[in-house]
Amino acid sequence: MSIFEKLQHRLPEFNIEAVTLDNLEKYENIFYSNTDYFMITDGRPATKKDCTETIEYADNFPVGMCQLIGFSKNEQAIAFLSLLEGYPNKDTLYIGLFLIDKQFQKKTIGTKIIDKVIDIAFESGYKSIKLSVQDNNVSGYPFWQKFGFKKVKRTKCNGFYNISMKLRYSWWKKK
Repeated sequence: MSIFEKLQHRLPEFNIEAVTLDNLEKYENIFYSNTDYFMITDGRPATKKDCTETIEYADNFPVGMCQLIGFSKNEQAIAFLSLLEGYPNKDTLYIGLFLIDKQFQKKTIGTKIIDKVIDIAFESGYKSIKLSVQDNNVSGYPFWQKFGFKKVKRTKCNGFYNISMKLRYSWWKKK
């Protein structure tokens, strides 16, 4: 059973669905409302093309490896999560992108979702969870640190540093 399928059972207060080009319109506002994130990553607000390319990026991976997950409540989109199961190696889960609609930020929704993702990943046998965050992402970097993610690599990019982070099962402490 995939992380996506397990999340549906663990977070029943949300409608959880696969995000595709067919239902992307429902989730686009999550991208548009995260102006701060897109300004530091792309130097501009998100566009329709950014949304579409995020979905199409999944085609670069074997079927089932990339999961694009939308969370909503009462038909209102709340969060978007992209996961790569077994990437870059079979015992690793990679979090590609996690966005919360601006109006739902700072309400513990993101913490609740990621806490379940971590639980499920380690219960499913993954030995580590990886992700990448920019050092100038003043809300994103501390968000991941509070779960116990540690910096494993720092790479210089155009005007910022990209921080590769990792959470190993042995480091993780359940609250």
